[in-house]
Amino acid sequence: MLSSITLSQSADFRFDSVVCQDCDGYAKSLVVSSSFWLSESPAIDPMSNNRILLQSGFSSSTRKLWSEYWTYPNLNFGVKLTKNLALTGKVFGFSAGKDSPQVLGAGLQYAFGSKDTLDWVTSVQRIDLKGLDHFRLTSLTLDIRKWIEWKFVQFRIGAGSNFFKEKSYQYKSELFSKLEGQTNFIGVDALYNYSIFTLGVGSRFHPKRSMVTFYIQKEIF
Repeated sequence: MLSSITLSQSADFRFDSVVCQDCDGYAKSLVVSSSFWLSESPAIDPMSNNRILLQSGFSSSTRKLWSEYWTYPNLNFGVKLTKNLALTGKVFGFSAGKDSPQVLGAGLQYAFGSKDTLDWVTSVQRIDLKGLDHFRLTSLTLDIRKWIEWKFVQFRIGAGSNFFKEKSYQYKSELFSKLEGQTNFIGVDALYNYSIFTLGVGSRFHPKRSMVTFYIQKEIF
């Protein structure tokens, strides 16, 4: 958990951090990338009998955003309420330059499938990004994934949509004083059990942006 926070604080959440000719474009890419980061959801194995899951890691853009690869921390938890239904959440804060971002939100995952196998999972989550000087952001993500087991590796494959609403505090352009949008994506995760932990890597793909996530899980009870 500590390593994921310390190794993933290169993202910049300020509109005036760079001298740019297309400042509206920079502001939009900053907001869209931040919302795409928040669309990451915990990979809760629908066939696991454990009730509580902790997942820690970090996400990184696979393309440079204004000459840099930005990385973001991730800290998720999941609680199985029933065999089919799980509650998920993100509650953490960190330091990024002059800002102290606060991530707060929750969601639900519902598993379904054949009589003996729950291999499809639909999830919805709303995450808010607060504590910034220049804007606040609300991110809503809907996705559906199928779990596939191959030898010693589990795969989580599917697609989803990320919707966001942003409100600027100090940005001068009237065009982006309020920004709303949607990003559709394809998601692929691979998970491997190692000792009492699960190691995972995932990607979310969009024609104009993509992100890779590395994480470690621990199931409890």
